[in-house]
Amino acid sequence: MLALHETKRGESMPSSIARNWLLVALVGMYSIVGQAAESSPVASVQAENLLRESIAGIEGKEVIVSRVSFPPHTELPWHWHPGEEFFYVIEGSITLERRGEPDLLAGAGEVQNIAAQVVHTGSTGEQGAELVIFRVHSAGEPERYLVD
Repeated sequence: MLALHETKRGESMPSSIARNWLLVALVGMYSIVGQAAESSPVASVQAENLLRESIAGIEGKEVIVSRVSFPPHTELPWHWHPGEEFFYVIEGSITLERRGEPDLLAGAGEVQNIAAQVVHTGSTGEQGAELVIFRVHSAGEPERYLVD
């Protein structure tokens, strides 16, 4: 590589300086773009509500059925739901943590439930997970409450 003050034979000093500054600018842009790519967020959890219906004969209750995709290495925040939650693991696996209880690893083909208002979190490993979640929900309330 040429030093900033050197020129090639037959090249004028201004074009040599311009070329060198162009190289410096390109190297700087490359390092900025590289840092941005390294710090970009990982894929997020994707949820698709398949059904949300009132439960006939039970005032103030509804059913929510969702298909949820958890990317690899996902860690959910601690939270709770106002109603009971059931989930079926379609593929992959998810670790369910509930305060005061041992962790539970649920893999493909397994069904689990979480009682209403139980504080919990979930995390995935290398594979991520695909779930169908069925909630008996209190109508008019948020689907989940975050906890510290």
